[in-house]
Amino acid sequence: MANNILSYKNYKIGKSIYEENCDEIIKNIFETSKKYSCSIVYPEDVVTSKDLNSEPKLKELTEINDDDMILDIGEKTIKKIENLINTSKTVLWNGPAGYFENSNFAKGSYEIAKTISKNYKSNSIYSVAGGGDTISVLNKINLINDFNFVSTAGGAFLEYLEGKKLPGISALN
Repeated sequence: MANNILSYKNYKIGKSIYEENCDEIIKNIFETSKKYSCSIVYPEDVVTSKDLNSEPKLKELTEINDDDMILDIGEKTIKKIENLINTSKTVLWNGPAGYFENSNFAKGSYEIAKTISKNYKSNSIYSVAGGGDTISVLNKINLINDFNFVSTAGGAFLEYLEGKKLPGISALN
């Protein structure tokens, strides 16, 4: 999602993964967030590489080249998200911040998990994690038990929160 937003905001995203034809959706998201005084946090800096296994490079958004892949969030973005978590009473986390399967690009996800865990342990936050990839991150760094609730269903979990009827839940009712 972040790459889609960066592209929408006219930043180069190089050869990063993104979804085509979603500018209208992103425009609506920003308009709705403005209407309800919600802020949308997206990367200020990123970690890039030429491919999934090359050396990571921290870059400002204006420094991304056509042959770069955005594979993680950068230090400024991590700090921004940590501050947001530290001032929140509830956090819903669905999806890693980068290509966590390669430890060179997992720092953003790890730091988000550690910050949520710290706040959970101090009883200052109610935390929910959703999705198989998010759970993989938590298992990788042994923080799966440091969340109030963990759901294996990522997309279905978000659809449920949107108020959509899910076949499995409907069948139980």
